Amino acid sequence: MMMIGPGETEDCNPTPDGHHYMGTISVTVSGKQCQAWTSQSPHEHSFNQDNTFPDSSVIDASNYCRNPDMNYDEGVWCYTMDPGTRWERCNVPICGLSLHLNK
Repeated sequence: MMMIGPGETEDCNPTPDGHHYMGTISVTVSGKQCQAWTSQSPHEHSFNQDNTFPDSSVIDASNYCRNPDMNYDEGVWCYTMDPGTRWERCNVPICGLSLHLNK
């Protein structure tokens, strides 16, 4: 379990679908760096509207793992900087899940 110091917040996903995640993880499950949501390179995409991000801004979403696709309910993901891998899921724990598993 991760220790949280004063002024720090746990970087976890508040919902299993990932639509409300606003943490700063920017690496996929296989270790690939995430592409910035404002960028169209190396992968072009249509997730460029502020209202599709929980941050309320594409710029604020930076290159962090997010789930702006309301049709995808499998958690957070990102486009990758690897030209050979368009997108990949991110490993972000669900908030409080470890507490439930320990009971």
